[in-house]
Amino acid sequence: MAKANEIQSIRDYGRRKKRIRRRNILIISILLFALLASVVVYIINLINKSYQNYEVVNNVKNTSEKAVGYLKYGSSVIKYTKNGAVAIRGNGNVLWNVSYEMSDPIADVCNEYVVIADRGKNSIYIMNKNGAVGNFTTLNKIIKVKIAKQGVVAALMEDEDKNIIKLYSLDDTIITDSVEDNVIVEKISNIRNEGYPMDIALSEDGKKLLVSFLSISEGELLSTIGFYNFGDVGKSYINSFVGGYEFKNIVIPKVEFLDNDTAAVFKEDGFLLYSIPELPELIYDISVEKEIKKILYNNRNLGYVLSGDGTNDQLKIYDFKGNLILDEQISSQYNKIRLFGDEIIMYNNLNCLIQKINGKEKFRNAFDTNVEEIIPINNLDRYFIINESEVLDIMLKE
Repeated sequence: MAKANEIQSIRDYGRRKKRIRRRNILIISILLFALLASVVVYIINLINKSYQNYEVVNNVKNTSEKAVGYLKYGSSVIKYTKNGAVAIRGNGNVLWNVSYEMSDPIADVCNEYVVIADRGKNSIYIMNKNGAVGNFTTLNKIIKVKIAKQGVVAALMEDEDKNIIKLYSLDDTIITDSVEDNVIVEKISNIRNEGYPMDIALSEDGKKLLVSFLSISEGELLSTIGFYNFGDVGKSYINSFVGGYEFKNIVIPKVEFLDNDTAAVFKEDGFLLYSIPELPELIYDISVEKEIKKILYNNRNLGYVLSGDGTNDQLKIYDFKGNLILDEQISSQYNKIRLFGDEIIMYNNLNCLIQKINGKEKFRNAFDTNVEEIIPINNLDRYFIINESEVLDIMLKE
């Protein structure tokens, strides 16, 4: 009998231990869930927070030389002029400073790499986070340049009655029969046959190219876009040409890779979005009747600003599936509108508005001095405010 009671006591102890363990697991699970929910709510509130003011965290003197343009470069900003370029960190320190002499500099950035070229001339400079890593002189006059994430440069050039597109590499491991060094791909097009190239786009990996041509066929405007794949798949196609489309009486002034496998074709009356992991496939085609004043795009969304009544314009933003995620009226006073991440930054010389693509206003301000550029630093509450004399690193305040 005693032995039976002992066995029963052991069983009761085991059951109590299991109950205690289950209770502890439940309590811990509830606490973890509450903590996770609190973190999610905090992050959502932080992302959607509205600000009323700002403070200057760092202040760097802007060089007196007039900027040709500014580029967002990670958490830094690049100012490029006719005589050089400088990359400035958010903390005010200079990341690098490169000197050159150009008549009409144009620039492009992809991840850590930057290209600056002299339009109408022959100079190309390539930089990364360490500064200048290469420069060379082309045989033909440069029209446009694009750069990939590993430093491959696509250059659209002209030579009398033909146009030339060349891909240049910093490491000359793959060379065509071009007489130039560092050329890995060379495409020559005849203006009479293919038309005049309006724009080029290069994928992040430097293996896919998109070109827009404009010509006249039978008295009508004809736009043509051509996709090229210089990877393994493209080797099975003549001249690596993997797809092309024609558009009558439509001008296509702009093409762009939004990420490595997604390309946008901006028409004068809308845009098309293509998926191109290897071969192009149309995702959707958007056309509008009103005049397109501006186009917006990044690696998640794209859209445009339609001309309005003179007081207000119409802003439309789409995702990559063709869903309209924002459709609203905006003031016509803003002559610069940028799409960074999930934020839309609108400004003119003295006024700015920052809002989320969900329509929520984040920050509105009137400045005392003329503003040239507003560029986000951390996609949260830090921004570069650039005027003629200063590069300000500001932090938004409630």
